[in-house]
Amino acid sequence: MTDSEWTALLDRFERVLDSASEMLEPWTAPKAPLPTELADRARRLLRLQQERIARTATELDDVKQQLDALRRVPAGRPDAPAYLDVDG
Repeated sequence: MTDSEWTALLDRFERVLDSASEMLEPWTAPKAPLPTELADRARRLLRLQQERIARTATELDDVKQQLDALRRVPAGRPDAPAYLDVDG
């Protein structure tokens, strides 16, 4: 893999990280080693990906807690008031 191909691959990773809605397509690791001059950039991208994964895991836990709370809300009855006592 040439330096320009490595640069293009790292450019792609940066674009994906910048776009929350874009999915990273599966890829095969290059056979050629990463050029030394691109190592810092690759490490930075790895750190950013790990941070994004951690944030996503935290957000997923928050959503699960919210869904659990919603599931505990009793189903309404037509003959009962439509209020939820959140204090009592």
